[in-house]
Amino acid sequence: MTTAATHLFSHVSPWALAGVLGLLGSAWALSSWQRLGISGELWWSSLRATVQLALMGFLLGWLFRQNSPPLLVFFLFLMILTAGFFNRQRGAGIPHAYWIGTASILLATSATLAWMLLSGLASLQGQSLVPIGGMIIGNAMNAVSLALNRLRSEIDQHEDLLLAMLALGASERMAVGQLYREIVRSSLIPTMDSLKSVGMIHIPGITAGMILAGMPPLEAVSMQLVVMLMLTAAVSISVASSVVLAGPLAVRFGPKETSRP
Repeated sequence: MTTAATHLFSHVSPWALAGVLGLLGSAWALSSWQRLGISGELWWSSLRATVQLALMGFLLGWLFRQNSPPLLVFFLFLMILTAGFFNRQRGAGIPHAYWIGTASILLATSATLAWMLLSGLASLQGQSLVPIGGMIIGNAMNAVSLALNRLRSEIDQHEDLLLAMLALGASERMAVGQLYREIVRSSLIPTMDSLKSVGMIHIPGITAGMILAGMPPLEAVSMQLVVMLMLTAAVSISVASSVVLAGPLAVRFGPKETSRP
């Protein structure tokens, strides 16, 4: 089964281009009508996504032709380093947020990919390693951003209690330890809700893409199940490790910041 969407970059047709612009135009029209102030950002973001995806398509094609596992691993490592910059933005106010995010994503990606390779659920071929690794990195990055943002928020809300515990001789890790459970739980809510609702409320992107590509539905949902469980494990590891690493640093940083005029 083929559609105009699957050949958007290789064979540009007027109808496919009109369809894409129509989808984007509807969002732009709504933004303009409601005066949301995001019309310019919407067009810029869409153009940026188009260029980035096109470049990724060419880059992945080149990577797959090289058939070099070390090169594939290096490519995933570069993706992890890049993901750390997004975590640094969301973790503003937490010292070393970039390295905490990078280390957490690296740990989650390494552990999850190693298990999948050992169990035969993935292979060292580019068509398997890069898409699976990319999904792990992207989801772990989003989860770590949520965790760091929530950590900063929780510390701000419980500042008086934390300062009192520190004044009484508690260590930074002991003081912030009582917040760990709530931070991790809230950061995992999107992943858990997606896992509980899949197949009932929505058809995930991987399943939809495989079915559109002609794969039998049962095979598509089988792969989707593996992917969702894989992402749940990776997100859990990345969130837990980022909170454990960032907690003492964040609570140590908080009182210094709040004491400034």
